Amino acid sequence: MLDISSALFKKALRMTQSLRYRNLVNKAKTPGEVQTDILRRILNRNSDSEFGKAHGFSSISSIRDYQKAVPVQTYEDLRPFIERQELTGERCLTRDQPVYYHRTSGTLGTPKNIPVTKIGLRQMKDDQKISAFVWSGCDGVLDGKVFAVSGQAVEGRMPGGTEFGSASGLLYRSQSSLVRSRYVLPPVLSEIEDYDSRYLAMAVFGFAETQVTSMATANPSTFLRLLSFVHSHADVVFNAIATGKSPDIPVTGLEPHPARARQLADKLQASGRLTYTDIWPNLGGVVTWTGGSCGIALGSLSPLLPTDTAIIEWGYSASEFRGTINIDAKHNTCLPTLTNTFFEFMERQERETGGEDFLGLDELQEGHEYYVFITTIDGLYRYDINDIVRVNGRVFETPALEFVQKGKGVTNITGEKLTEAQVIQAVISVLSEHGISPMFFIMLAWEESAVYRLFIELNGESSLPGVGMEMELEYKLYSSNIEYEAKRKSGRLAPLRIRYLKNGTGDRFRSSCVEAGQRDAQFKYLHLQYARDCTFDFDSAALPE
Repeated sequence: MLDISSALFKKALRMTQSLRYRNLVNKAKTPGEVQTDILRRILNRNSDSEFGKAHGFSSISSIRDYQKAVPVQTYEDLRPFIERQELTGERCLTRDQPVYYHRTSGTLGTPKNIPVTKIGLRQMKDDQKISAFVWSGCDGVLDGKVFAVSGQAVEGRMPGGTEFGSASGLLYRSQSSLVRSRYVLPPVLSEIEDYDSRYLAMAVFGFAETQVTSMATANPSTFLRLLSFVHSHADVVFNAIATGKSPDIPVTGLEPHPARARQLADKLQASGRLTYTDIWPNLGGVVTWTGGSCGIALGSLSPLLPTDTAIIEWGYSASEFRGTINIDAKHNTCLPTLTNTFFEFMERQERETGGEDFLGLDELQEGHEYYVFITTIDGLYRYDINDIVRVNGRVFETPALEFVQKGKGVTNITGEKLTEAQVIQAVISVLSEHGISPMFFIMLAWEESAVYRLFIELNGESSLPGVGMEMELEYKLYSSNIEYEAKRKSGRLAPLRIRYLKNGTGDRFRSSCVEAGQRDAQFKYLHLQYARDCTFDFDSAALPE
């Protein structure tokens, strides 16, 4: 049932965002014109910067001129400009000084500090409001409370004094009092540094609330991890809910809910595990990433949700920018942020074979996959974000996009060029044929011995498959990658090996990544890596052969 506060919230969204939503969608009718305009505005705004002067921003009159004047940039190309502008205040990349830095470790590599100007921050907030307006159109999704997991807004300060942290946490913290009243978790929880204490606090604050109708976080594996934590620490969680006290939760605001604690404990005792159906039976929607490897976690999460819960795509986003906005939550149609970002693309095969043919947003074809390059008001110019997207539809004349994988999700021991997408498809297909839902898996490539090894942690209810699984998996890889088949049959690649992991290995791997700098709320990893790039010891976590 829709309460008064929720009704006011949804009415406010309609009044403030419906016109902005229609204007955004109408822009999809003329993507070429809109993209030319946004590039012109970005270059004009930053023409007096050091980078702008060096590359002749003031004299650029076309997209082709821009591509000739500015080479493709990586973060390391821009790092000296970013760090000097922050430290000295010189206009190195942008006319406007950054007001915030989004710090990220990326999937691989050292931390990056992505500058956010005042204009960029306003764009982020506006995009988030439109997204909330779209979600509100789904039946039941915003009728009650929202259980949203975000990162830490402020993790520290740069040498020049500017705050850095998680942009999702910054948006969470800066919401109006009306919006904040709809959220279950107080923003301060994201500041808890200890991994287990943070999950304990999320479970206690969240599960004590009965009127949750939507959950939101970037990666659905966060929700699986939360349930796993509760099952492992049930007594501690239920006692804290019942008493409103816990020495392991370093924040205030807990209230006692003894009846709720008994209810959850009884459900756990009756069935041996809790599901989100048990916890929040009126859950209307889950807002999260659904593309790339997140589809694996989503496959494990879906059976734990009420049957009519909507799965709403968060949209393609990265630390550097917001790539798409879901404009139709019922069909998960994601429109590129064409009014904020200048996009360039390159066909996947073209990029991976050393090509240089860049395409505009209005030149993309249905079903094709592309690498993405972006230009933003915050000082990222022809930035190689190393993401691969796929066109999965159209909104008027503009392609709808979905995230496929990071570009580095490719291994090549002896010419096979195996991709993460091929591995994910093969593993999920074979395991599903055996009725198995994996909790976690990763494939590592050993170059010295020319062998791939797949490490799998099974759902606790699944038994170990019989013999033949490795060959079934290889046949699946043969069908999607003829070079892999050729290298295997010629003996240049050794037979694939599978190792099964002890329960909880995926959680321990995740924890180690978080300790190394990855964001827990946006946790992601490559399901296909070189063994030399993986620091976690999966061999010691494997079950005896």
